[in-house]
Amino acid sequence: MTDHNFAVVTFAESSKAYETLSDLRGASREGRIGVASAIIAEREPDGHLHLAEGEDATIGAGASAGGLLGMFVGILGGPLGVLLGWGTGALVGSFADSRRVDRNATIVGEFSSRLPAGTTAILAEVEEAAPEVLDGLAASQGGVVLRRPAVDVLAELEAVEAAAEAADREAGRIMREQRRQERKDAWDERVARLKTRFQRKN
Repeated sequence: MTDHNFAVVTFAESSKAYETLSDLRGASREGRIGVASAIIAEREPDGHLHLAEGEDATIGAGASAGGLLGMFVGILGGPLGVLLGWGTGALVGSFADSRRVDRNATIVGEFSSRLPAGTTAILAEVEEAAPEVLDGLAASQGGVVLRRPAVDVLAELEAVEAAAEAADREAGRIMREQRRQERKDAWDERVARLKTRFQRKN
């Protein structure tokens, strides 16, 4: 029986991530672990998530559109990730202050907290008969593994997407209300000016 997991393996040195990914590719060929997709990601000093390019930096579909890994990277490195403190950690508008966000309260936040600026990680969707395979490969290069059931990660990504859509709808409603109020205010001002002019003439 195998476990379908999503894992983040972090390294202090980027070269160690590449070596581990190569070893992971070999273990996959040997049938010791199944790798649906994997990619090397680097958190830049400014907090942005950078995906490495080239065949030596990916396995399978990588972070292309579609697939669990692609969705994860899209949220973690996109505007919503920044908004929730998963990305640059910057304050965005008046909606969120990352200093008040408990990153460990969500799976995505927990993964992100393991990827501070200046670190490199392997993001992978794997089928594991035994966790010792990935753990051993990572440990040999000084890497640290954090894994969660893929079904839980997918459920959270779906929840995040739903929340984002709801937030968009609410933002649209507020903007429409503001425009209506602005039009009403402008109307009232125009009527008031016209009344004043008539009163002066009379």
